[in-house]
Amino acid sequence: MSLNQSLNISLGSMKNNQYALSVVAHNIANLHTPGYVKQRVDFQESVFDTGNDSVYGRIRGLNGSVISSISDYLDEGLLRDIIDTGADAAYDNALNDALSGLDDITNALGDDGLNGLLNAFYKAASDLEKYPNDIAIRQQYIQAAQNVCEKFNDVSKKLNSSKEDMIDGVNNKVDNINTLLTKIADANKGYLTSGKTTSAKSEIYNLLDELSQYTDATITTNANGTVTVAIGGVEVVQGAKQNYTLEAEINPEGKDKTVQLSLRSVENPDFVLKEGVTEAFSKGALSAQVEFLNGTTKANYFNYDDIQSLIDEAANNFATELNNIQTYGAADDATKFAAYLKSDGAGNTTLEKVSEDMLSDLVMFNTTDGSTVINAKNIQINQSIIDNPGYIAAARIDLDKYTTVQEDGTVVVSDDWKNAVGNSDNATEITNLQNKKFCSFKGNDCTLSKFLANLAGKVGADVTDIASKAKLSQDLADASATNYANSIGVNIDEELSDMIRFQRAYEASAKIFSTVNNLYDTILSMV
Repeated sequence: MSLNQSLNISLGSMKNNQYALSVVAHNIANLHTPGYVKQRVDFQESVFDTGNDSVYGRIRGLNGSVISSISDYLDEGLLRDIIDTGADAAYDNALNDALSGLDDITNALGDDGLNGLLNAFYKAASDLEKYPNDIAIRQQYIQAAQNVCEKFNDVSKKLNSSKEDMIDGVNNKVDNINTLLTKIADANKGYLTSGKTTSAKSEIYNLLDELSQYTDATITTNANGTVTVAIGGVEVVQGAKQNYTLEAEINPEGKDKTVQLSLRSVENPDFVLKEGVTEAFSKGALSAQVEFLNGTTKANYFNYDDIQSLIDEAANNFATELNNIQTYGAADDATKFAAYLKSDGAGNTTLEKVSEDMLSDLVMFNTTDGSTVINAKNIQINQSIIDNPGYIAAARIDLDKYTTVQEDGTVVVSDDWKNAVGNSDNATEITNLQNKKFCSFKGNDCTLSKFLANLAGKVGADVTDIASKAKLSQDLADASATNYANSIGVNIDEELSDMIRFQRAYEASAKIFSTVNNLYDTILSMV
């Protein structure tokens, strides 16, 4: 090997190791930079053909090493693992949030909420049974019933508000997904125009990771290094081109679901794909919210509509039972009927039979919106009863007890029942409702109190189940993220080791260079 050859090899080695040291320094400088991908200098042997295959010729062909490339530590396999586990975790966490919110609402059905108010109502009914003539007791009974109505109204309002908030969340996530799809197409273009740099590739991967938080998508790496993103088999992004945007239709006509997702063509906006698009979303936060709203979660969790339907049924059954008691025997030919208090204005109080022409004034419950069907949202106390507590039909009369047959066979019905103002047989029927099974939960008849407890218990069990799943999937996602970060991230011990290695290699090359240079000086001085 000639002196010139040695000088060139050592000089090239010094330059190579100096550049390698700058890469190490760059890595260390970005130790705490989120998403930074560590880099390494790749070397390869530099040989030129001397045309001589002898040992001497091969030695003369040695030219040291050159930097072949700057490689990064991007690992597509680990990235796909992050995307999959992240999408699963986002799905379970979103469901956990939804069910936890639902649990907060249904907690208002317990002893500190609706069930407690029902108990207070039945206590007021029991007091009415004991003191049917006491106006103050009647007012307390009305207030207790009104409290039950207001709690039904409140629970219904909160369910509707939470559902609307989630619908807003769906729309926001759809907007975010469309923004990400555009960014991914732009990042693909930037990757090509940047000369396929590591930072440009890293940007694509970061966007794909962010997209996985909303939904699952099929990611395909193209021959040129860009990616294609497909949803439900439809390629929404092909390299630098965005083909579709995502849309959400709320309460679509002709559908029994709350949300229907579709894909609209960017080039031809009149072309919209609907069939199978909603079902294609199975992971990520958007998927969880859509499935929750549509009642299609894999574990058949209760959602807002389920709870709303059940408490509507409960409110309707409660109102129907009480209205039937309040207006019992209103038909003219009834011999057994409910009776309310009537005052003549002079302080004299008598009983009056409920009649069909008085039904609108005497029903206990009606609706705030004037509809004929009572539900949790519209149940209210009849204003006429609030204005006139005497309209409460606490008495129940049996005319057979006031009927006599004279010797000539004439049947005589006495009006003495009108003075039986202490009669509370109808109030007894109201009190007995506490133990009457007029509700049904999962096919089993039960009391209203038991129904509410079962409903709250079902949601609580759902929360426990999804919380366990969410923790497990989040642990897996965190482990994948840690594994990926360790793979692509900067390890200070590794960098310091490389720094020492390249520094020693630089020093060794410099020493060779210096030695060869001194040899040159010695030779020249001898000439």
